[in-house]
Order: sequence, then structure tokens, then C-alpha cells
Amino acid sequence: MTMSESRRKKLSMLMKSLSAGDMPSAQKALAEYGHSGVNRPQQKAAGPISLADACGGAEVGVEVNGERVPYWLIRRTLSEVSPDDAAISTEFAAVLAGARQQFDELAASAELCHAANGSAEDVLFMDLETCGFSGSPIFLVGLMRCEGGELIFEQHLARHYGEEAGILQAFAERLAGAGVLVTFNGKAFDMNMVRERSAFHAIDVPPRDGPPDNRMPPHLDLLHEARRRWKGVLPNCRLQTLESHLCRRHRTGDIPGAAIPDAYHRFVDTADARQVRDILHHNLLDLLTMGQLLCVLLTGCEPGE
Repeated sequence: MTMSESRRKKLSMLMKSLSAGDMPSAQKALAEYGHSGVNRPQQKAAGPISLADACGGAEVGVEVNGERVPYWLIRRTLSEVSPDDAAISTEFAAVLAGARQQFDELAASAELCHAANGSAEDVLFMDLETCGFSGSPIFLVGLMRCEGGELIFEQHLARHYGEEAGILQAFAERLAGAGVLVTFNGKAFDMNMVRERSAFHAIDVPPRDGPPDNRMPPHLDLLHEARRRWKGVLPNCRLQTLESHLCRRHRTGDIPGAAIPDAYHRFVDTADARQVRDILHHNLLDLLTMGQLLCVLLTGCEPGE
């Protein structure tokens, strides 16, 4: 998709302002150049909805280079989000404990074997939402993990551009304790973005080849696994294609990924969290689908079989 000149200028000015730590100018850049009308949802007449009312959660903080940086954390279990889908947590915990696993370890990737041989609690799923192109800020780090047989979603949200360092530091701390990191296209996109933006904020991320006590855990990219398994079998290997064919879930009313950056910029401008709720739900579904795909890869069975 070709980026419009106005959008290019807007993002360029935004990045210059953020690099200089000039938050008022960042806000002005957004206001002056406006937002793309592509996929813009209809604006409702009612007043803004607060983040707490729209999404729940609470403010938390982490220390980044000696300073406390706050951000917003939404933590929910799958049974709280959708009680009817609680069985997905049970299935995930059972499969990661070894139930019904049947895959060729000799042909499988090393990363898939790491996931299969660890415990459910060792696996950390991650999915980002960003402000656009490479080098632009990250505003949401969505994480999913299993604890006590329950899938738990932790969505670390920057309420404005100045809170990016907080969510990156929180992720770095979570990553350090993970046995396996699972993403979808994370080797090409998510982790490169994390490393780039973390370097900008002087935040340490475990290196790929560091010492045993400070090393990036094995990184399982489900896009690579999906291509090995379903390329030429399914129409494509996009996450939502896999979701509809393998998980039998069809999203309705989901915010398109291309509309997410502008929706976030509007939230920063207006403090109206309506579409942040939509972004969080989109991110949560991406994480849940990743968890189900891992089960399919390990068992050879589609959910429910």
C-alpha cells in the first residue's frame, strides 16, 4: 500500500518530535496533518469513554534507567474474557504437558521441539501493535502465557508515546524469564521492532547469542511453521486464514490491522478509548489463535478433534 504524502509528513514529524523528547510537538504534528480516512470508523455523538471504562486494567510502572515509567496494564484470563472458550486453556495445558503429541521430532524445527519438551508455563506468546512503519513507536505489547492451567493475557499499553519505554522494559523482564518465545512473523518483524525501539530507549533485551544467564530464549515463529505445514494446502498462511480454517473461528467486527495505527493516534489526541477496546480485542484474538496453532502443530489435530 502506498503511503500518502500527508501521512508520510505526519509520521516523519512525529518521529522527529519523539526523538527530541518533544511531546507537545508530537501532538501538534498529529493535529496539523490529521488522520487517514481509510477504514475510519463512524464517530459517535456521545462523549469520550475513558480507558478504565472501555478496557478495565490499571496503571502500573517499571523502572527504566533509574526513572519510573508508568503505563496501563490489562490482565485477564481466557475464562474472564469468554467463559464458553475456557476449554481452550485446558486443551493447551494438556497438549504442552505431552497429551496427544504426535509430530516428527527429527523433521521438526529445533524451536518447535523446545516448545514441545517444555512445560506450558515456559511458553510466552507475544504480539505487537505499532504506530506504523519500521522504526515507529510500539504502543501495545500483548503477551499470553499459561498459569495454573489457565491462559492469561497481559496487554501492556502505552497511553501516549512517552510510555513506550515502560512497556518495552516490562516485556524485556518477561522475556528474561521465558523458556520459549512464540510469535507470528516475529523473526522478521516483532523482535526486530522490539530491539530497534529498545535500543532507542537504552533498554537491554537478551541477545540472541549471549551467555546462558542472559540469552534470548528459543524463538518459535509460527509463520515459518505454518508455511512448512500448509503452504499450497490453504489459500495462504496469514494468521486469520489459519484461524478460520484450523480454529473454525470467523471474526466479525474486527478492526483491520491497517486501521490500527490511526485509531491509536486518535486515542492519543482525544482520550476516547472506544477503539482501543477494539485494538485490544484484535490483539487478544491474535494471541489466542497462536496458542491454538501451536496445539495443532504438536498434535496434528484441529481444535475440538
